[in-house]
Amino acid sequence: MAAKASKALWYSFDANWYRAEYGAIMDALLSFSDQELEHWYKTEGAPSGHSPNRYFNEEWYRVNCSQAAEAITSGTYISGFEHYCNEGYKSFSPHYLFSERYYRQRYPDISEQNLQSGGFVNGYDHFLRSGDQEQRSGHLFFDPNIYLQNRPADPNLKGLAPFMNLLHSAHSLPNSISLSDHFNPAWYRALCPDAVMAVEYGFAPNVLYQFLSTFTPDRF
Repeated sequence: MAAKASKALWYSFDANWYRAEYGAIMDALLSFSDQELEHWYKTEGAPSGHSPNRYFNEEWYRVNCSQAAEAITSGTYISGFEHYCNEGYKSFSPHYLFSERYYRQRYPDISEQNLQSGGFVNGYDHFLRSGDQEQRSGHLFFDPNIYLQNRPADPNLKGLAPFMNLLHSAHSLPNSISLSDHFNPAWYRALCPDAVMAVEYGFAPNVLYQFLSTFTPDRF
């Protein structure tokens, strides 16, 4: 993987998160040491479509980055995360609520020159380490101010920046609260029972994810 990418917050494998995320479907993972678990991820989990940490969504990336999907099929890379670390980080979106293009266009100070001088690998690295704390938005469908108003009180997450708070919350949270003015989960659930069913059957973590995965301008 690219040496430059290794400096980013989104790069590191998170053993504790990985156990919590995938341990329920594979009990053996709970007994692995951190080193053994990282090795298992690289050899088995990554090719199977697992994410390495809460910052990167492997399933989202494979579906929305055709270059990564083609590279995996050809054997150039074993996962979307490997593609992202080597070349995709420059322009592709690693999470369904962060857009590299949107972030840079919305905030002109996030220029390539300023990123390099600040020691940031890309816009997402800047957002996770700095922009989120400044309550910047990394996606049209995530407004930090609205999220802070609507999120449930959780003393364990107190003090976390808005997006980081969301990342540490349950995947199902966007089913029940609005993250921006652009999406009302209650309205969408009533309008699209198929979306609710997709979430219930495990095809999507929440209705917002399902919406962003299937949205076309002429659908509504």
